[in-house]
Amino acid sequence: MAVTNYGDYDAWQRHALITVDDGTTAVNMQAITETIDIDMGERDYDKLDLLNLGQIAKHGPVGITTVTFEGYNLQAGTDGAGTATSFWDFFADKPDMDSADPLTNVVTNTVTRYRVAILWTNDGAATAGTSDVTEGATYAGKRFMIADCTCTSCKDSFTDGVLKSTLVFKGTTFDKSAAGNVKWESVALATATKLDAPSAFEAGTTKW
Repeated sequence: MAVTNYGDYDAWQRHALITVDDGTTAVNMQAITETIDIDMGERDYDKLDLLNLGQIAKHGPVGITTVTFEGYNLQAGTDGAGTATSFWDFFADKPDMDSADPLTNVVTNTVTRYRVAILWTNDGAATAGTSDVTEGATYAGKRFMIADCTCTSCKDSFTDGVLKSTLVFKGTTFDKSAAGNVKWESVALATATKLDAPSAFEAGTTKW
């Protein structure tokens, strides 16, 4: 991988692109986000003890996948698609919950299903977690996606004198038909092909 102004060389460093999409509104969160944590659901594993002192491996289901973002924002919501200005409305209802100024986003019982896409790339033309990676000998990229997940938590802290938000998305690793809801993809120095952008998200229908 070529060195870029981002600092990438032997590891993805310093920057990432994040897009959260409910099928109607896509919002890019990298401009207000500091950290990303992806906690993949573990494959449950246990044992059965036999009377001859032998053991049988007991395989259980895969657990919940959790994606956590920490970041900083100045507003009570995001007005329209594009660049996010807050985390709150992802949890309260949906992205672009209110388009007025002042924003008055009141929590609801609406549970919205999202797709979260995170892209690491040295392609400067990429602007979103769902961007493609241009073909060419100097471009590479790695993308994580989880479809049909839910925003389960939005917590704010001012303990260090800086208002910080922690946003959590959780989702099942498989859908009810046993198809995967989690995807990793990458392209290394795409000389002959590019890493294509995913299809438009439609909850319960089109994941990627």
